[in-house]
Amino acid sequence: MTGPYFSGQQPAPCGHYYPDVLRLRDEKRRDGAFVRIMDCSYCGKYELPLDARTLDKELARKLEKQGFDIGVKEEEISIVREKELERLSSEAMNKTRAFVALQSILEEAINAGADSVEMEYVTEGLEVTYMFGNRGHGSVLKDKTLESGIIGLIIERAKLQDKSRGVMEWAMGDKAYRIKVEEYESFGESAFRLILEKSKRGRA
Repeated sequence: MTGPYFSGQQPAPCGHYYPDVLRLRDEKRRDGAFVRIMDCSYCGKYELPLDARTLDKELARKLEKQGFDIGVKEEEISIVREKELERLSSEAMNKTRAFVALQSILEEAINAGADSVEMEYVTEGLEVTYMFGNRGHGSVLKDKTLESGIIGLIIERAKLQDKSRGVMEWAMGDKAYRIKVEEYESFGESAFRLILEKSKRGRA
């Protein structure tokens, strides 16, 4: 695999992605030029010129005083790369698990004719309640990694990073659903309400 390793990841100038591309060090050369030494699994070692005018002030001071700033030690490249690839692989797997779990929750809610799904943290874990008017029934997820992944996915899809209400489109089979999402507080913690509304358009 040559990346990208997660959604939105931007490539290095050589066209490859972290951790295939690692910063070894920044240097100030004798002629006063600043450069960044990179190591790429595919391209090998290469240099990038750094613009002193846009360089981070703290880094610039360090380079002026010390002459270099270490990113990854050359003897540790393979270790760092392997550990980061393992971490990213684990994160990708957790995101897939969260997607499958949320898909299952929404399918069950829609098939049962629920009006909404409410999620809030309780002592045992994440309580998922299917609401039918004023009545509701549900169960508790007891997997902290999965709980965190589901909530993170909802926040990402509904764009709730800096607001408490949003909408996410969710496809199931050949049908698309428009789901209104509300974040609210319950006993001092964030809780979420997913209001189900079938989309008029089919799956793209």
